[in-house]
This record gives sequence, C-alpha cells and structure tokens, in this order.
Amino acid sequence: MHPHLPPVFNTIHRTSTYAAGHHPVWPYAPLPPGPCWTHATCRCGWAEIAESHSDARALARHHRRYAAEHPTYLPGSALRVGGRTHQADATGTHVSTTGARHGWALADGIGDSVLAAHAAGSAAATAAYVAAERGAVAGLLAATGTLATVLRGDTVMVVAAPLPPERGGGWDIAWVGDCRAYEYDPDAGVLTPLTVDHTEGQQLRDSLAEHYRDRPQDLEELAAGRDNVVTSSVATADHGSLGHVTTSGPRRRLLLTSDGVHKPVPHASLARACRTFRDPAACANRVTLAARYFGGTDNAAAMVIDPVPAPVAVELVP
Repeated sequence: MHPHLPPVFNTIHRTSTYAAGHHPVWPYAPLPPGPCWTHATCRCGWAEIAESHSDARALARHHRRYAAEHPTYLPGSALRVGGRTHQADATGTHVSTTGARHGWALADGIGDSVLAAHAAGSAAATAAYVAAERGAVAGLLAATGTLATVLRGDTVMVVAAPLPPERGGGWDIAWVGDCRAYEYDPDAGVLTPLTVDHTEGQQLRDSLAEHYRDRPQDLEELAAGRDNVVTSSVATADHGSLGHVTTSGPRRRLLLTSDGVHKPVPHASLARACRTFRDPAACANRVTLAARYFGGTDNAAAMVIDPVPAPVAVELVP
C-alpha cells in the first residue's frame, strides 16, 4: 500500500498470554473467583480467556494454526476523553477462535455519565460479537436488546463486518445516530463516507437543499446548529430506523469514528492520516490527536480496520 513505509507486522497472528483481571469480550463485569484466569490475545483482534496459563497457550496455538486459512484483518483503535468527565465512547472487536468470523463496533454514549459509558461499552461488545456471526444489522439490533436492561442509558453506534464472497466480498455496515464509517482507497488516495448522519442537521440539509441551492453556506450554518441532535439511537433502533449499507469487494481500509473526531477534523486531514500511517493503531491514534489539534472537546474515538488480502504463514511455536 505504501512502499516507502516499513511493514507493520512480520507475523500477522502473533499471540500473547497474560493473567486476566476481566473477561476480554465483556470487560464491564469482574471475573468470578476460582481458577487462575488467563487471557490469550492476538494482533488480529482475537481474544479468549482460559482457566490456566497452559490452556490459554493451547487456545493460542489453535488460533494461530487455523486463522491462517482465512482472510485476516488488522484492527487498531484509540479513545480520548477530551473535556468530558466520563469516557462515554467505546469500541468492540470479536474474532472467532478459528479466524473465520469478524465483527467490529464503535459506540458514542449519549450524555456525560456512567450510564452513557456503560451503554456504549455494552452495546459495542454485544454488536461486535453478534455481527461476526450474523451481520451488522443483527449486531446492532442485538445491542438494542442489551440496552433494554440498562436504565436510562443510550448510545449511537456504527457496526461493521466483512461480507462473504457470494454477497459481494465487501463491507457490511449498520449505524444509528452520528457515528460514521469511511473506506479509504490507497490507489486513488480518496476517503469515501459510507454512512449518512441521523441528525436533525442532516435532515435540514436534505430537505432544504433545493431551496438553498444558491446559498449552500447559509444552509450549512443553519444545519450545523442541529447536528448535535440525533434522530436514531441504539435503544430505540429497529429495521426501519437504522441505516444499512454494503460495498462490493475488494475490501479496503475501513475507518470508524465518533462525532468527537469527524466534527472538528476536516475531511482532508482524515484522508491524510489514512494515507500516511500504515499501522492501523497509529492511524487511529493520530486521528484522535487531530481532534484535539482542531479544537475538539468531546470524547473522541476511532477504529481502523485493515484487510490482509491473502492468508499468511504463521509461526506455531507456543
């Protein structure tokens, strides 16, 4: 993609194991007392928990052996609190043990409270897990069911999963509110939005576009004042209110952002970050830093997912 930059990883499925303090998929509840819980994780985003270090190493070996037979995606994410009291943005990643199924989600809790943070974290973890098995729409609606148990907590979110070849081999994207998904084409250097914000501001742009055809700046000033009011959310989502889009392959770099990133950061700067930083984690980190540079004060979250085009050889040494 960028021959002037060094390669990101020598071994794609490089795993590690370490003592666990919480569950890797559901980090918002403590582990029950008992065995010596141990995490097993991989650079591709796979994570599992075992009752002993030896079991975790066995899971890691199993993952490395079978994940090499499937398409791989390298995720990177970054979160910054900004001027808020609580970090109400969250990301979720799920990769099956064999590497055959993948799902990702980025959520932005509504408000600045513990409930908003819990809603975002719960929704992102649930959506990523279900999307990996059943697609982005199913993942988002599963999160709706999860939030039914969270008193007064709500969030907006974007969910992504890869489509199988028989369905186009592209991205499967579902969203509510003003979280966004972009696809970056490295050959053309173009960052294309895949989602349209569900906000009152965007409704004004759509409904008044013809009336303000000769005064686009006036329309933008009018709509910008209502961009902070979302018209859909996870807690109230159904098939009629959520947004859904699919792309055709080949899959390219996917960028997911909360409004704390894409509101203050110009589109050209987002594209420049995608072009400059080959490492997905570095790209996500610089995008959230850019939000601060351009004066953003909201929570900022970004997730970058890079598809690896072909299976790669893996090292099977534990």
